[in-house]
Amino acid sequence: MTFLEAILLGILQGLTEFLPVSSSGHLVLAQQFLGLKEPLVFFDVMLHVGTLAAVLVAYRDAIRQLVVGGLSTLGNSQLWKHPRTTLSTASELKFIWLILLGSIPTGVIAVVFKTQLESFFEEVLIVSVMLILTGAILQLPRFCRKDTEIPDDSVRQLKAWHAPLIGIAQGCAITPGISRSGTTISLALFLGIPAKTAAEYSFLLSIPAILGAVALKIRDLEDPTIAIHIVGGGMLAAFIVGYIALRFLLVVLNRGKFSLFSYYCIGLGLISLFIALIQ
Repeated sequence: MTFLEAILLGILQGLTEFLPVSSSGHLVLAQQFLGLKEPLVFFDVMLHVGTLAAVLVAYRDAIRQLVVGGLSTLGNSQLWKHPRTTLSTASELKFIWLILLGSIPTGVIAVVFKTQLESFFEEVLIVSVMLILTGAILQLPRFCRKDTEIPDDSVRQLKAWHAPLIGIAQGCAITPGISRSGTTISLALFLGIPAKTAAEYSFLLSIPAILGAVALKIRDLEDPTIAIHIVGGGMLAAFIVGYIALRFLLVVLNRGKFSLFSYYCIGLGLISLFIALIQ
């Protein structure tokens, strides 16, 4: 892999990580197009680290509020006397708890099915089908009746049983071609969670998921086949473009146009499926 190819893949990762079109699916197709036949799973994970940095920067105020509010609630004696009541009223600590709860099924899926999921990075046919499936998933919010009386930034609609469901969806999105942001946000919207809360929960839920993926691949840090400056260049490109794409997605989501990305996913999936079948 050349430095220019790494930059191009980083730009592609940044564009597609937050837009609901599957970054890993695009990377598989791009690597095939560039002639990179070996599955560069570690490089793909490091590009996700670049977009993780974009999440941390974009949601720095929300993360700071969660940390400060969560710590102050932990110091409240009422938490230990009446934990259920306190958790229901302390939004910051509740949000942190739901992130941890949603991360459990994601981690289990990643560990148990790690080998099988990584093998899909070589299968363009599977990626194509998963892109079509992503397009169908993005249509889910259209079948949900939104309660206009609930503020768009309300955390009240995010229930404890929502977290493992969204966590399972995120775990399934490890499969290349399934959009992580598209799947988790679409499911959250379908469950009646307001758009702003759905996006915030989805992106903050990605933090432990990405950190876990890096931990699983930490042994590849000594891999001499990919130079450090190539990995670094790809990560920087993913961070810059990812931050811009995340901001753009929030605008699209607030305007209720989220499901429009489904047509792109279905179209790309059908084209790549056709090419894969005739080769």
